[in-house]
Amino acid sequence: MVCVTTVAGKHQINSTSPGQLCRKGKHEREYAIEFEQDLEENLLGLRDELVEERWHPDAYSQFFVEDPKRRLINAPPFPNRVVHHVVTDVVLTPIWGPTFIFDTYACIKGRGTHVAVRRLQRFMRRHPEGSGYVLQLDVKSYFASIDHEILLSLIAKRIRDPQMMHLIRLIVESYEDSPGTGIPLGNLTSQAFANIYLHELDMFAKHDLRVKEYLRYMDDITLVHADKAQLWAWRDEIEAFLTDRLHLRLHPVKQTLTPVDSGVKYLGYMVYRDHIRVLARNVRRVHKRLRQMEAGTFEGDARASISSWIGYTMHADCYGLNCQIAERHPFLRVAFDPIEAKS
Repeated sequence: MVCVTTVAGKHQINSTSPGQLCRKGKHEREYAIEFEQDLEENLLGLRDELVEERWHPDAYSQFFVEDPKRRLINAPPFPNRVVHHVVTDVVLTPIWGPTFIFDTYACIKGRGTHVAVRRLQRFMRRHPEGSGYVLQLDVKSYFASIDHEILLSLIAKRIRDPQMMHLIRLIVESYEDSPGTGIPLGNLTSQAFANIYLHELDMFAKHDLRVKEYLRYMDDITLVHADKAQLWAWRDEIEAFLTDRLHLRLHPVKQTLTPVDSGVKYLGYMVYRDHIRVLARNVRRVHKRLRQMEAGTFEGDARASISSWIGYTMHADCYGLNCQIAERHPFLRVAFDPIEAKS
């Protein structure tokens, strides 16, 4: 086995692990094929650059995605992704993973959107009918606003190895939205850095404010409580903490207080005490795509699109909806059989 050593003798990982993770879903991409043609030589070269501190991040490639909001993605070259996986999987995740609070859900193995949605629903069920409020907050331009020196100081509290800190600094400083701030959407390390940065807020909310019903999904912050005045007071405390300690600001518009009885729009679903619905805009989108498939004008991967819809609706109460869709588009009846069998 070939080992990629991130710093001399201290952090090692079997090279097949980051290589396989980087290749996931990209086997037919030209850059992945090119790297694999001389896999062992390329990995050994990376190892030598890291050990001798000659490695330096290469330029990012940029493109936009619609998800549904238009976002600029900065994709690192494939060899850089291998380094990012090693830093994330071998160093950052083992150190910070055990320290994260239970109710943070983004980019953490075993959690994710669907677990967060169910957790919010459990919080809502604790409040009897006619009571309870949900406060949702959002950090303005979160990834673009992360201060490099604050981030590095937080990481340096737990990582004392100067070579590893040098490598992490290179990655952090390889991208800026403005001088000294911003991490790119598209880096695996950015997901870890973003969770480490707002872990400070999690600690403040749980230990200083003592908020019992608190969730965070990346920069989406959600609090549930019986008293709306208390929620607004917590909002003010959170805003002051973000400004003073992390140089962040809450989005001035994306602050909503919703009665539990009304249901809450959260991570792509409408969440109620006793059921979960999909968003109407997503229903309209799937009908549009299915009409395009029937007309032969759909430009994407039809199987992947249908599978994505099935995966999305399996986490909501959608049996009746999917039956209606299958009736309107008979070619889908076979696709929806697994859902009917589980219902």
